[in-house]
Amino acid sequence: YINNAPYLDIHIVQYNFTDNTNKIIFDEVSGSSNTFKLGQGVAWQGDGSYTYDGAEGGGHYMEIDLYGNNNSLKWHQTNQSGASDGHDFNFHLAGDWNEINGRQQSSGVKEMNLTIYNDDNDVTLRQKGANTSHTANITLDGTYGTNLTLIQLGTTAQSYSLSQDCNTVGGCSVTVQQGQ
Repeated sequence: YINNAPYLDIHIVQYNFTDNTNKIIFDEVSGSSNTFKLGQGVAWQGDGSYTYDGAEGGGHYMEIDLYGNNNSLKWHQTNQSGASDGHDFNFHLAGDWNEINGRQQSSGVKEMNLTIYNDDNDVTLRQKGANTSHTANITLDGTYGTNLTLIQLGTTAQSYSLSQDCNTVGGCSVTVQQGQ
């Protein structure tokens, strides 16, 4: 639990060398102008660097409840092994002008559950990998738009559900790409 924390800069990198689940959980974070970079199995770059590919096994779980404005969350879940417990991301956001960028890739089942309340958020999500399913459940609720880009790529099942409440005169921006 982190309360009224402005200007935090949190970077967490996790590897999973076993068949166990590794977890990153922020039960409740409230505050504005914070930066989070969370990596399981890692990837990022762009150059807050990282990469790593010692081919770890997955079993990634993230759960985050974030309340505040002007926050930046960049998260990646990746693995390169054939056997994997997959990736699970659960996110609840209540606040304006936040930037969310997330990626699940390589082998293992990929599931995202996002609920975003409030306005003017930019959200980019990507699920990519073969031999598994990709699922995204997204709820957007705010008076003004949240720009959402969802990309699901791979050679297997891809599905999403989207519930959106947008009262903006110009509309809200949603882009979905599915395919290989």
